[in-house]
Amino acid sequence: MSLAHRIVSDCLKVTQDDNVTIFFYPHSIPLAEELSEECFKKGADVLLNLYTEKYMLDYHDLLSEESLRQPSVFCRALAESSTAEIWAGATYDPAVLRKVSPEKSAAAEEGEAKAHHPITEERKVRSIGLGLPLVTKPRARAYGFNFSKWEKMMNQASNVDYGKLAQTGAKLKETLAKSDVIEITKAGGTDLRFGTKGRKWFVSDGVIDRADIAEGNLSDTVPAGCVYVPPLEDSAEGTVTFDVKEPYFGVALGKLTWAFKGGRIAKFSGDATNERLKSNWEKSSGDKDRIGYFSIGFNPRAEPGYTVNNISLGAVTIGLGSNAEIGGANRPGFFVQRTISGATVTADGKEIVKNGEIVI
Repeated sequence: MSLAHRIVSDCLKVTQDDNVTIFFYPHSIPLAEELSEECFKKGADVLLNLYTEKYMLDYHDLLSEESLRQPSVFCRALAESSTAEIWAGATYDPAVLRKVSPEKSAAAEEGEAKAHHPITEERKVRSIGLGLPLVTKPRARAYGFNFSKWEKMMNQASNVDYGKLAQTGAKLKETLAKSDVIEITKAGGTDLRFGTKGRKWFVSDGVIDRADIAEGNLSDTVPAGCVYVPPLEDSAEGTVTFDVKEPYFGVALGKLTWAFKGGRIAKFSGDATNERLKSNWEKSSGDKDRIGYFSIGFNPRAEPGYTVNNISLGAVTIGLGSNAEIGGANRPGFFVQRTISGATVTADGKEIVKNGEIVI
């Protein structure tokens, strides 16, 4: 079974009643064409929406910050007419992202959030983001990845047994959904607590079915494999130190520490690789200083240190900022997530993850 067939038939469950928009870059044209072919076989209508690196750079460079903050008429029109979206690519070489100023990227992120959300939520538009189109040799060079190992891992992580993946996710969700307080600890600077009482937990298992749609779980990724929640935004207390490299605007982010006090960021510090991230954070708007996301990864084939940190088995990920799209209250304008390996997670005192191993 091809990846395109799996995405269309199993993950999005496309039918003749769907209008599918496929977003892609030139290097992922073959995949976009395969996806559109599979959609046409289902009788669905399809729009191929091409981005290029020059288009992306001109968009950020030539439009004013004020203009970038406004939602695109075209993006809104797509959100209002699509019933399903497939995100099948990004820049071929992420090094070009270094040319985008922090001010412009922050403004564009705010505008994009306004354009796509809450329209897609109101209309229950399903969305799948694909990880394999990110696998390019320029991206591997920019982030210091071993291209062959990365490519092999991404293929394996995308082709796991999704039935078993869903079972694992359901078990984790059942346990975590009853919890009020999550605590994350790890030697070397991590001791963080936050609340989740009353918040809805979601499972990323690579499939958007009727049950997902009914509970508002409208987006997923391939590869997949994590259980996640929008924590109570004003509840975070303590410190978390991230030790897994994260690709970001053409730079591999290294060690970073966030300290929360009274539910807000009191300290944002890291090594030199985090300068761009911190600058984007400082110049962004929205509820950028509150916790917005927490997840535990359970894909047995995904490995940390590449582009799938949050789904790696036993990995713990924390996000900062915008989370309205997953049921949170943080206003859009900024979002970033970072990952810890080898951490211990307890839910109301019960161990869920111990030293990076899922124990339930």
